[in-house]
Amino acid sequence: MSGLVAPDYSGTSIQNLANTLLSHFGAVPRGSKLKLDLDLNDRVVLILIDGLGYLDLSNIMGNSLPVSRLYRITSVFPTTTSTVLTTLFTGLSPGQHGVLGPNVYIKEIGTIVNTLSMGPVIGERDGLHKMGYDLKRLFPIRSTIFEELSNMGIRSRVYVPKGLSGGLSRITYAGAEIVEYVTLYDAIINASKFLSEYRVSFVHIYITTVDSAAHKYGPSSEECGAVIRETVDSVIRMAKKYMADATVLITADHGHDEVKSNVKANDVQGLLKFLHVPPYGDARAIYFKLNDKSSVDELARLLSKYNVTGRFLSRDEAINLGLFGEVSSDVIDRIGDVVFIPDSGSAFIYLYRPDNEELLTLRGQHGGLTERELYIPLIQL
Repeated sequence: MSGLVAPDYSGTSIQNLANTLLSHFGAVPRGSKLKLDLDLNDRVVLILIDGLGYLDLSNIMGNSLPVSRLYRITSVFPTTTSTVLTTLFTGLSPGQHGVLGPNVYIKEIGTIVNTLSMGPVIGERDGLHKMGYDLKRLFPIRSTIFEELSNMGIRSRVYVPKGLSGGLSRITYAGAEIVEYVTLYDAIINASKFLSEYRVSFVHIYITTVDSAAHKYGPSSEECGAVIRETVDSVIRMAKKYMADATVLITADHGHDEVKSNVKANDVQGLLKFLHVPPYGDARAIYFKLNDKSSVDELARLLSKYNVTGRFLSRDEAINLGLFGEVSSDVIDRIGDVVFIPDSGSAFIYLYRPDNEELLTLRGQHGGLTERELYIPLIQL
């Protein structure tokens, strides 16, 4: 794929990291393990810094990074948080678990669902749960790593920023005790106390600072660079001080593309005439469900009039290129008929709510398959 890189589900992706962890603790992996020689002990801490791309980490910190083991692995497709976290804590590929982006059309309930909040896209957080839907039926997930560990009598805990429990967490963190933290400092200190209580244990800490800065200011900005440097330095310093008896792994879900053009899809006159439902997916990984008489060429011509260009892939092409890993028949329809990946520097955003105009001001976006979005670090302390 010219200008695009596919995830490597065969041994150097975050899915493979998930299956290495499952296997390490004695659970049955759901796919290939990492082709890397990690040295894991009975206490494992997995810290995920949202939005920390490998290329940006290398450019900003380079040889000053105080670690001896730094690997480059790939994210999954789309390169977006809800898809990655579901893969990371189930060991399943995106094409198996069906969380194919932050907004996904689910035919079974006839609506587009926000997978981060797990509610209808114009509804409330936890809306599906409140309406009585079984999330594990909508998203075919057997069990999480936390549930597998619980079945073996192994304790696990997840630390998330205040306000982020519920929603997607009902799937990804099922089986774990969820603790909301105030800063990364108290998260690491409290996690170290938890680890000290058990001979065998697993902890996950989720950190949002880099992603927030990259979205607002752009990944190349001075502001984002400072956040990357300070966040990574703090995490490594604190982990070395408080978690010396544990194996500490630091990774990310995706990087960011520097965006100069956020195109509002709602303003493309005649777009919805081509589609059964509005566009969904992410800003740089869009799914189109075409009307029966619509063609990809006609759609591409329409978008080009608005300076929206990129790679159009049929569903079969995207699957055959291995973008989603192994794909289940249960969720294949969610891919839509066409996958559109905008050119680097641009994003295509459909606003389901008119009051979400701030999405059009973001300087960093992700979801696509540039090297900057796809490659993520894996550090072992």
